[in-house]
Amino acid sequence: MPQRQLTQVERTEAAKTRIRAAALELFALKGYEAATLAEVSLRAGFSRALAQYHYGDKSALAVELLDARMRRDLHAEMLACPPGAKPQDAWARLMAHLDASWEHYRKAHVEGQGGLKVRGEIVLQQAASISADPKMAERLNALTAGLVSRVAHVLEICRQAGFIRAEVDVQSAAVFYVHTIWGLASALFANPRGEPQLAGAVGVLRGALEGLRAEGGR
Repeated sequence: MPQRQLTQVERTEAAKTRIRAAALELFALKGYEAATLAEVSLRAGFSRALAQYHYGDKSALAVELLDARMRRDLHAEMLACPPGAKPQDAWARLMAHLDASWEHYRKAHVEGQGGLKVRGEIVLQQAASISADPKMAERLNALTAGLVSRVAHVLEICRQAGFIRAEVDVQSAAVFYVHTIWGLASALFANPRGEPQLAGAVGVLRGALEGLRAEGGR
């Protein structure tokens, strides 16, 4: 039976998927500023001009990569609590999210494309955090706000049920959680030999979260 031929839309998306993957790898190898769209195209196996044809400039590609990360790589779906969720279940989701996030970032220094992808994500996030490009900054802010909002929602379920202390500012706690994880990821990127100490720091973060719990929630 002959294989169905891809539509133009499907071919375009397949090409863009390869370009996005190649971009993250190149960012990991060269840094965001040094990488060019022409180099991204060549690494993806296309002509030098194809990435520019699809994205126009590197900033537009970076914005799409940040969007993709929002949808795929932050494990945000793990924090989605159904209506009426029990606080114990909500708390377990937060702890599982912490474990999954750290396991993801620990791949930053494994050999092969998987490690390059994770390093590329970290490089892109660092570039967006200091970029003068408003679109990149806007996407990073949206990425951050989205994850903080989900964490705060989980903590609020726990607070309202008396599982964590009533005086806990769930928004501030969520900001602390998200930025601590990202800070540890950046530290691991900069110093792979520091993983044992950084894994210990993840334990400290877990302990800080446990310290929010009310006596009845322990």
